[in-house]
Amino acid sequence: MGKDLFAGDPSATGSPLRRTSPLGRVTEAFSAVGTLMIVGIMVLINSDVAMRYLFNQPIPGVAEIVSASIVTIIFLQLPDCIRSDRMIRSDMWIDKLTRQRPGAAMAMETLFNAAGTLMLALLLYYVYPKVARAYTAGHTIGVYGVFLAPVWPFYAGVLFGAALATVEYAVKTVHCLRRLLVGPVSGGAA
Repeated sequence: MGKDLFAGDPSATGSPLRRTSPLGRVTEAFSAVGTLMIVGIMVLINSDVAMRYLFNQPIPGVAEIVSASIVTIIFLQLPDCIRSDRMIRSDMWIDKLTRQRPGAAMAMETLFNAAGTLMLALLLYYVYPKVARAYTAGHTIGVYGVFLAPVWPFYAGVLFGAALATVEYAVKTVHCLRRLLVGPVSGGAA
């Protein structure tokens, strides 16, 4: 693995020292809710299988709940993924660039984070009206007479997760831009 662009900088995004900030605590709370949702759908799926096998009586709405929960879980855990630098990407090129031209690598990191901020801000722009419409109109998932659940809580999870992910990317963008223009912050070890 190549040189870490944030090595030795305690204010760096992804540094364990910043995880105790208020933003870090909110990010971790969102991730914890996503994890609890994973456990919940695991219990729900296993219970459905057991009920189907033992009593020939499946639990109504399991497929709907699971399908709606998956997207919500992704967006609840996305901010923590961004904060801890665990977004999927090819590091081979950026690692080589970091070793050979650290300034160019930091510029690429800045552009990457700015693009993430912009894309998630656009997502927020388009998701918010859908959440508001689902809430006010009482949109549901399921089959009438069998199982119905409101969709707005799932949409709201996506909205709030995307909003927090946008903030995380914006913080990383500002940090990278500062490092690019001013240089690394001195005086701390991670």
